[in-house]
Amino acid sequence: MAVTALKRNIPTVAEAIEKFVSVHQHRRGVREHISVLVGPRTGRVTGRKAAGPTLARSNLGGLRFDRVTGPEFAAWFHERHPAGLAASTLKRGRSSLRQLLLYAIENGWADEAVLASLPRVSPSPPQRDWLRPEQVSALDALVEKSDKLTPQQRFMWRCLLNAGLRPEELVRLKPQNLNPTDRTLTVIGKGRGDGKLRTIPVSQEFMGEWQRYVLGQRLRPQSWMFPVTAVQFVAGAHLQHETFVADAGRHCTPKAARTAVEKVRVLAEEAACKGALPLDALPPVLTPKVLRRTYACMNLIASSLLGDGLGLDLRSLQEAMGHERLDTTAMYLSDVSHYLNRFRRPVSIADAARRVAEMTAQQHAAPLTLAA
Repeated sequence: MAVTALKRNIPTVAEAIEKFVSVHQHRRGVREHISVLVGPRTGRVTGRKAAGPTLARSNLGGLRFDRVTGPEFAAWFHERHPAGLAASTLKRGRSSLRQLLLYAIENGWADEAVLASLPRVSPSPPQRDWLRPEQVSALDALVEKSDKLTPQQRFMWRCLLNAGLRPEELVRLKPQNLNPTDRTLTVIGKGRGDGKLRTIPVSQEFMGEWQRYVLGQRLRPQSWMFPVTAVQFVAGAHLQHETFVADAGRHCTPKAARTAVEKVRVLAEEAACKGALPLDALPPVLTPKVLRRTYACMNLIASSLLGDGLGLDLRSLQEAMGHERLDTTAMYLSDVSHYLNRFRRPVSIADAARRVAEMTAQQHAAPLTLAA
């Protein structure tokens, strides 16, 4: 789309960012692109994740959008994202810049040629952090009996582990998302606009936990499963506090899900120090992404070892996790083959060939019978 002839209607880069962020938050209901494009009030972020000014507060922010070239956007990106950052951080930054430029092109504020100058980002390396079955059992038992977790945090753990959800998907759940008849959970995942709708098969046990949580929290079908909560101190008790629903009309932020998982990690470390948790059950890393990979790995392990229709195969996992490409799902399972090899028995090729030959010979020698 060519740049509009009405130059006076073209906003500055900072104004365009403000409109873009406002529209995007209204569609998705989550706070995204803020740290890259707008940033905090100080206008500058330093540290491991990013350095340099955000786009709205850079020297490009006051320029009219059509006067900024693609190489200038690329130069800002390299200043904001210096070499040495994690591939995932670079990908998020590039995604924010790309979506802003697409929004500007759609509104006639920029030419499509600016997209050609976007910096290329290498794909993230395969992640191998996932919980082994022994770790899942130990941590899940710890979550079940701990009195330091709220019912909301405990059920967040259950959803992340049993449905492989992203934090952004988790906080947008409602009771009506569960279909007990089909045993599926409907979620709005990543994707353009309002996101991509997908269904996740869930177990009978998880459906029971879901229904008990809904009844215990007295939620209606249209209520948020995880509304905004706050903490208040209990009168007459020293340092005791309780959690209450502060705003039932809004769901909590994805940070609440990350906080719940972090709290489980702290509880696991405390239990290991007291000898209540085996040291080999203590995971080196515990995040919602680790639980998402655990969901994928454990389903494939169950499908390979347990049989009886338990677990999900690779194709089913792709659909349940909302991946467009099968190799994306395979990245989550990059280390499962090493685990499964512990339970596989190598076969004698000569012995296997002899058995197959005998079986096929018997089939060929069997007389052909026709139905009367």
